[in-house]
Amino acid sequence: MSSIRMPPHRTRQRGYSLIEIMISLLIGAVMIGAVLTAVSGTGLSGTRQSGHAQLSEDGQIALNLIATQLRMGGFWEPTSPVSSLHNTQPMLFGCRNGFSSVTAAFGSLACATGTGNDSVAVRYDTNEGGTTGFDCLGAAVPAGATPPGWVDNRFYIATGPSGNPSLFCRGNGGGDPQMLVDNVETLQLRYGIAQAAAAGNSDLLFDRGTFAGQTVRYVRADALLTTCPRLSPASNSWCGVTAVRVCITMRTAPGAGPTTGTAFVNCDGTSTTIADSRLRRSMVTTVSLRNRMP
Repeated sequence: MSSIRMPPHRTRQRGYSLIEIMISLLIGAVMIGAVLTAVSGTGLSGTRQSGHAQLSEDGQIALNLIATQLRMGGFWEPTSPVSSLHNTQPMLFGCRNGFSSVTAAFGSLACATGTGNDSVAVRYDTNEGGTTGFDCLGAAVPAGATPPGWVDNRFYIATGPSGNPSLFCRGNGGGDPQMLVDNVETLQLRYGIAQAAAAGNSDLLFDRGTFAGQTVRYVRADALLTTCPRLSPASNSWCGVTAVRVCITMRTAPGAGPTTGTAFVNCDGTSTTIADSRLRRSMVTTVSLRNRMP
């Protein structure tokens, strides 16, 4: 018996065309690009968030350091006719463009010419007679300070070790000025002054009754008189300052922001953009000089 042999069935081979391969490659490239963009965006967002957090943290530290010293400005005891201390200089003095020398004696402080950041010097007595005072750097004030035991601190902007503008303080406890906070680009101070009122005791220059105590307006340092004559101090003098409005502009290291710059409002209230890939933020606080309040 013979059998019929069927010819083998040949399966037709099929593959991908060049167009299909190119489309697949294109889709893969798009997906990879989307993933890389998302990762890059996440990294940039994290860098900016970290930069904003650093601005807030450093700015709060800088403002608190200055405000703490200003609040204590002008304290001495006792304010009575029997006091042996008749101070002929104000407790506060500042310059709009910085001091020409931060190491000069308080009564010899002079303002630098040109343009620059503000500087301020503030003085106060220790809280108890005979108690050792400490300056802004934590150094003990020597017994031979003039007046005896008084703390004298000067805040200003200078170039720090990193090459960035930084907040510095020079105290009278001895030693060199030191940097307090890095990347403080601007320090601007406005001084609140009060209206004159009847003096509670005409024998004392800084009797709290000399001024009404209520702040009526804010001015820059160059609008205040440098002299405070006894018995008749003017309200627009350093003796009439009742509050200080402190504004600082903080900045981050390069790379925290876009190269085109990020807009911020400066201490003059103007929107500004600086294209250097840094983030900036201005921060303001107003400090009442408690020892000037009625």
